[in-house]
Amino acid sequence: MMELAREKQAAELKTLKETLETDTKEMKKKLEAKRLERIQAMVKVTSDKMAQERLKREINNSHIQEVVQVIKQMTESLEKHQEKLEEKQAACLEQIREMEKQFQQEALAEYEARMKGLEAEVKESVRACLRGCFPSEAKDMPERPCEAFRELCEQDPLAAKAGAQESRL
Repeated sequence: MMELAREKQAAELKTLKETLETDTKEMKKKLEAKRLERIQAMVKVTSDKMAQERLKREINNSHIQEVVQVIKQMTESLEKHQEKLEEKQAACLEQIREMEKQFQQEALAEYEARMKGLEAEVKESVRACLRGCFPSEAKDMPERPCEAFRELCEQDPLAAKAGAQESRL
């Protein structure tokens, strides 16, 4: 879940940066068109070549300053948006961590509850099995384990199996 969230967040940041790049290119095109219009208007009004060159340099310098200022503003805006997005993403990741922790606690509690009930369930299953095999003895069966069953359980399984095979012969 965390991995998916991180992938989505990386995609969001990438989209934000791509949007800035696209917007910057569009703004540069608009400013360039504005610069060219100003130069063309100046050429129509001014016939002196020296004056045209001087005004053209002024227009170009003004254009450069304007482009730098606009790009700086757009970059600052991006940084603010990116910071807000990263804060939102950090909060989202923290929420996911808390949810995972809660789910783990719930799963652990469920596991512990099942383990506690398992002993009683096994005892009841053994009693039910014994009732089926030995109905008369199951009623009188005490809560403590029978000595005969304990002996069978404590025997070495391989020795018990070998003993059973010998008795068949």
